Amino acid sequence: MKSIQDRLKTKNVRLEDFQAVNALLISRGFLSREDSVRHRALYMVAQRCQEEIQDVLTFVYGANLFHDPSTSHFRLQPFGARDIGLPDVGEEMEIRRELKGAVHKDFTASLLTLKLLYDEHIVDRKMGPGGRVAVRVTEFVTAMKVNFKVDLPAADFHRKAIFMKLKKHGVAEFNIDELKDEDAVISIRPEISSLVYDSAVAAAVAAVGELGRNSAEAGASLATSDDMEVDAARC
Repeated sequence: MKSIQDRLKTKNVRLEDFQAVNALLISRGFLSREDSVRHRALYMVAQRCQEEIQDVLTFVYGANLFHDPSTSHFRLQPFGARDIGLPDVGEEMEIRRELKGAVHKDFTASLLTLKLLYDEHIVDRKMGPGGRVAVRVTEFVTAMKVNFKVDLPAADFHRKAIFMKLKKHGVAEFNIDELKDEDAVISIRPEISSLVYDSAVAAAVAAVGELGRNSAEAGASLATSDDMEVDAARC
């Protein structure tokens, strides 16, 4: 069996470029042809040596490499693809403190909300160039609150941490300095479909609905109990 270096030579791929692709996937988990001139060049390299990249990532990290030619991007799926298609911050190659705990919850809700809005606009054929969907910050915030009962954190640095994480995963583009403006626009990228599956959104919406029903039933039961106590006292 040929070594990785021999196989790269056969495909006329420089070792330096191969290493650059792997480093980017490991640090960012995402490589898109559309992100920059440098990323375009690396994407073309990755196309030529996809098997070798997969072999290295599988052997060293136990990770899978997903490629979507329709949107020209590669995505690293750490430790095997998940059935529900939702990234687990605790399993990422790079673990950042600001995205644990409560912020992790907000990040997950943000991802699910973007996918929900993306799907709704696609059904209505409201997409722009490159299959992107544009939504205003107000629409995003409202959808997250209505569907997942979550508000964006009040602290500015927490909000920025969430949005920058969304950008890192290649699911949205925006001007980070304009997001305080309710009319600011978030451009949702079609690459979100390789990160968050439809089943994840459906499961989350169902879970939130079930939680709401249970809370309502508990409230009704408590109210009935209180009425019974009042009636007993009157007797």
